[in-house]
Amino acid sequence: MQKLIPVIFKKYYCCLIVFVLTVYCNGKVFAQTNYTDSILNWVQNHPKIDSQYIISIHRLSYRYSESNIQKAFQYYEKVSTLSDSMNFTYGKSLAQINLGLLLSSSGNFEGSNSAYFKAIDYAEACGALRLKAVSLNNIGDNFSTLKNYEKCREYTRKAVIINKQIKAWRGVAINYELLQRCDLEENSYARARLDLDMGMPYALLANEKYILSQFYLGYGKLKAIAKDMDSAQFYFEMAMNQARHQNDLRNVYNVYIAEVEYLHLSPYKKLALLDSAYSLAKRTRFLEGIAKTAEQLSNLYDLQSNRDSSLAYYRIYRGTYDSLFSENNRRNVIIKEADWMIKRKELENTHLKEISAIQKRDIIFKNILLVGSGILLLLIIAISFFIYKNLQSKKKRSESSLKQKIADIQVRSIRAQMNPHFIFNCLNSIDNFIIRNEKMEASEYLNKFSELIRIMLESSRNEVIPFSKSLEAIKLYIELEQLRFNNKFSLKMNIDPELLNGDYKVPPLLTQPYIENAILHGISQSEHEFLQLIVSVRKEDDFIIYVIEDNGIGREQSAKYKNSNKPYHESLGIKLTQERMDIFNQQQNTQGNIVITDLYDKNNAPAGTRVELKIKAI
Repeated sequence: MQKLIPVIFKKYYCCLIVFVLTVYCNGKVFAQTNYTDSILNWVQNHPKIDSQYIISIHRLSYRYSESNIQKAFQYYEKVSTLSDSMNFTYGKSLAQINLGLLLSSSGNFEGSNSAYFKAIDYAEACGALRLKAVSLNNIGDNFSTLKNYEKCREYTRKAVIINKQIKAWRGVAINYELLQRCDLEENSYARARLDLDMGMPYALLANEKYILSQFYLGYGKLKAIAKDMDSAQFYFEMAMNQARHQNDLRNVYNVYIAEVEYLHLSPYKKLALLDSAYSLAKRTRFLEGIAKTAEQLSNLYDLQSNRDSSLAYYRIYRGTYDSLFSENNRRNVIIKEADWMIKRKELENTHLKEISAIQKRDIIFKNILLVGSGILLLLIIAISFFIYKNLQSKKKRSESSLKQKIADIQVRSIRAQMNPHFIFNCLNSIDNFIIRNEKMEASEYLNKFSELIRIMLESSRNEVIPFSKSLEAIKLYIELEQLRFNNKFSLKMNIDPELLNGDYKVPPLLTQPYIENAILHGISQSEHEFLQLIVSVRKEDDFIIYVIEDNGIGREQSAKYKNSNKPYHESLGIKLTQERMDIFNQQQNTQGNIVITDLYDKNNAPAGTRVELKIKAI
């Protein structure tokens, strides 16, 4: 990006970039004139004194630092006091940055830099790289004001490195704008243009009118130096629009001064601009601005032969300039910087000695730890061997017990499914057919009954059987129950073709207890005209899912009937099926389950039961 932008400027001169910047700003920059008011409202409606409250107070101090020094100082004191009381190191760094800005505006560069150095120490203590970068940039800005441009570049470039590291694009843009000011002051116009081109992409990413105003101002100065006054005027107007849109008094001042210095204006126009700039500088107590504007007003009145006004402004300039840029002030700033550097060096040496002592203790400790670890490792290996042998033995015993339990449950399951009550009901039905002389029905019932008995007995010898054989048993059982209840209900079966055509195996008679429950306790007790049992089986991923749904009386009504008629009856088949499911899951290392859902109609009345069994397909 840094290589591309200079090429664009050279090829298309200024017209294309002006168009691009104008479209970008109009499309993406939003008004921030109410930003300070929004912070004030938040602070007033946020009674809790916490870190966010302190940060918001700092922002107010920063916003007022160029427009209302008294308010800015009040908010600085609040940030400092609250941060000290809460031992909030991040807030302490912010407070020192606020103080540095206020002292810099009043020309106390010695105190300002001292505050920034303290801010750096606090920032490093809490790992706040962004605050460290801000402090470094502001130190560089102070050196720029004192016309020590090499020192300015030294600190500003350190800030660039940190801001790029943490992707603080706003900070990078501000750093490059400060570097171009140094270049401009030393008449290094090519380097100033390069710094602007390198910083502009970051200014667009930051998307702030305050920063864009400074970049447009820089481009305007370079255009004026190149004698392209139309482009210079255009950039100055863009800078002024951005500054006024955010009520940024310092940038408004800078545009006034730039127009006086770089544009060919009439003395009357220059006087008006300087009067406006001087008023802003006095209003914000910007001593450097007061000195610079007073000097230019003195020179302008001198050219107009207005000796009194020229002398008055010269005295203002001289008094302000001497306090700002005296040799004593410059020397004190350098001394403070040197003191800070020496202090940091002493701390670093102390820290290195502490690290060396810690490292020596660490080496001794590590040697002891190494020997102890070797002994411990041998003990762990020996213990692990004995544990492994013991676990293997337990595993074999557990497997044997599991197989025995499976066999036992299968036998109990068959007994529960072929309980005397069921056999008695079947034989009683056959007897009824014979008494009524319904020989064909009795014969059909007896054939189906014998076939079901045969399938059950064959299944009892195997842990899994073909899906088709299991499905046949389900159909036979339901058909017997339909005959027994005089076709009181209908049967609907939905079977996945993949299961019918594939070679899948399932545990035998797993669904029979739930089908029996649906018929005996749901459908048989219902007086509805259209009763139906739906059995659906589908293949889903690696699982076979059975769904048994009836529109009988539901579990709640069934429970009431059971309590009234068979209070001591226990559904052994359901309990055994759950045990079989648990063992099957353990064998197959899977997560099959059984979910029972009560169904309700649109009036929220019981409308049957749905049972879903999910088992591993094998």
